[in-house]
Amino acid sequence: MGFKDMSHKNFACFAVTATVLLVCFTLVSIFSGFIHEPQRFKTMLVTIVLVFFFQYLILEPIRFLILGIDYATWPQEDQPYKAEEGVPTMNHISYLRIRLRSLRSELLITEGHTNELLNQRYKRIAGDLLLYGSYFIALMLLVVMQEDQVNYFNTHNMQRLFGDNTSVTFGLSQVYFIYQIHSYLQITMIEAFFAPGTYGYEGWWAMEQWQNIGVVRLRQVRPVDCHIGLGTPEWDTKTYAPEWRLPYHRMHYTEKFWRIYDPFVPAEFEPSFLNGLLLNYDHYGYLLNYPEVGGYEVLMMSTKVHCIQQIQYLQSYGWLDKNTSALFIDLTMYNADANLFTLITLRVENTPFGIQIPRVHADSVRMLGSVELRSNTELFILFVHTVLVILFARGVLSKIWHNPAAAHEAWTMVDLTICILNVVLTVLVIMRGIETAKLLEMVETATKGHYLDFQRPLRLHQLLCIVKGFLVCITTMRLWKVLQFASVFQHFTQTLFSAWRAVASLGVIILVVLMAIGITLAVPNGNNAVVFSHMVQSVVTCMWYSMGFNGDIRPADFFHGGRILGIMLYLVLVFLLAIILMNVFASVIYDYFNETSRSLKEQSNRSSITFLEFLRVEYADLFGDTFRCLRKTYDRRGHTVAENVEQELNRRELIKSKRDHIRNPQELRARLSTEQRNADYRTRGEKLFKLMAILNVQVEILERLVLGDKDGNLPAPPESDSDPEDMPEMYRKRR
Repeated sequence: MGFKDMSHKNFACFAVTATVLLVCFTLVSIFSGFIHEPQRFKTMLVTIVLVFFFQYLILEPIRFLILGIDYATWPQEDQPYKAEEGVPTMNHISYLRIRLRSLRSELLITEGHTNELLNQRYKRIAGDLLLYGSYFIALMLLVVMQEDQVNYFNTHNMQRLFGDNTSVTFGLSQVYFIYQIHSYLQITMIEAFFAPGTYGYEGWWAMEQWQNIGVVRLRQVRPVDCHIGLGTPEWDTKTYAPEWRLPYHRMHYTEKFWRIYDPFVPAEFEPSFLNGLLLNYDHYGYLLNYPEVGGYEVLMMSTKVHCIQQIQYLQSYGWLDKNTSALFIDLTMYNADANLFTLITLRVENTPFGIQIPRVHADSVRMLGSVELRSNTELFILFVHTVLVILFARGVLSKIWHNPAAAHEAWTMVDLTICILNVVLTVLVIMRGIETAKLLEMVETATKGHYLDFQRPLRLHQLLCIVKGFLVCITTMRLWKVLQFASVFQHFTQTLFSAWRAVASLGVIILVVLMAIGITLAVPNGNNAVVFSHMVQSVVTCMWYSMGFNGDIRPADFFHGGRILGIMLYLVLVFLLAIILMNVFASVIYDYFNETSRSLKEQSNRSSITFLEFLRVEYADLFGDTFRCLRKTYDRRGHTVAENVEQELNRRELIKSKRDHIRNPQELRARLSTEQRNADYRTRGEKLFKLMAILNVQVEILERLVLGDKDGNLPAPPESDSDPEDMPEMYRKRR
């Protein structure tokens, strides 16, 4: 029994043992008298996986570190080598079988396989392709499964419900003056959210599945002085009495019972590291940028009557005036059926012209991602992704450990960046879970009059999306490096490398012309056309119009500065930029592609093997053992072996003759040089000799199996009276 039989025996024992353990564990779990809920059982499995990760990622390295320190401090004598007991001895037939496998491998190996540097390169590519390819697929599946594409419709509907007029509500897009904001708050934010529902309780009129969490927060930002112009103002932080009067004096009922008659007070934000990191950002308005941390706020009440009284009080004391720069209406809603949060920010900007500019912003986020709420498929993909990330990090660290100089290579830095991004992704997921859990605890304990700020989990979720985007981008770049064995990727890469100077120069020319045309169009048309209202927007409009996207632009938008000037600018935009420069750009790329293609054909060497040929030889045994059931068996089809061989040769000759009719054989011979034809002839001759050696070994194995003993030894020939010197040479060697 050889080593191969021994490995099959060990594998069979392992399979039987694993099957018995799995069946016993399943039967004990089913018939032991207790039944777990699916969520609880899922939690138990995840806990077991986490324990294994903790053991192999933390405890095992600590154990090996202690053993290494112990061995380095108190070295022990090495034990003498002892051969394993029970290892079978090799007989003659086993050696012949090994020889047969070696000859079969040599039959597949050509002269191109002798290039050791190329073989090592292909070996590294095969390992990287398996690791990076599987990690890329797992990352794509994880991103696709975690992102719900249906959330767009919810976000779009929320923007329509709060922005447009309906039969019940007043749209924010119809707020043109300051005094209309009070009507909007009363109709859309109070009456609509306290409408009688189907089940007898008050809820949102549009969809009863959505419930408002906490109360609505009103926050306004005011400059110190009456601001004139569009420069960056200094925001006010003083405390005022009602009607924004000084000095501020505290009423006798303050902090007693009534919050209805509180004026706008400065917003209080706890100074902490996370608040400074996550909430220290600006809202980019149409005119100014408004800080998230700052301004004056007031919280709405939890009942309809008190909310109406509060709006009337704030309207009577003029809490909105010409010095109000922007008003923010913040609320958070939750849908238990869809497990979805919606954070809505309604903004009204007070312009120097006296007209209000509204904006509705909604974010639909799924922040409750516990084990119970995840599907089995998502948990499995998450587990596979975690394992692949560990293998990826292990390979990178092992490479740097054995070759410290590799840390300065560009692609090694890319690998380290991928590892760092995965660590940041894990930290952000944990932080988002902690923040969401804290807010849910506040939902359980707080009263209805509190405002629950979900901005911190939302910012973490947005950072998660950004990190995922960078991770997908950089992983794709790394996979591009692995795929350089293919001629298509080599062609494209060499073209970009050789054409980058011309492409960059032409790109700068196009950018300069684009900016010039965009600014020229913005000056006469900016006050009347929204597509040219801003310099940057005008340049972007010219760019996508030159690319062929003209859905939102009208010819009349060019003619606000005069019809003749508009026609001239339109002709310059269309013919100079869209037709001439873009076509020149494409022509330059096309010329470099042709030049690179010619150089690659000249440098191509038929003696070097391709990556697929390397895989076919390197993993021939693996493919042969794995896909043995798919091998074609010999079918006699009622003929002898010689007749079948003759028919196959005739079929191949017919196919070759048809191919020669399509292609000129003289051209095919001209493409091959004399050295290449000689190499092909020598390769065919070597294969014939290898086939002859394989047939000789197979005949000898058959002879020893039929005529020999169990060890393959042939019986000794009978003694003869003839003189051995009279025996022919071939029979003497045979004996």
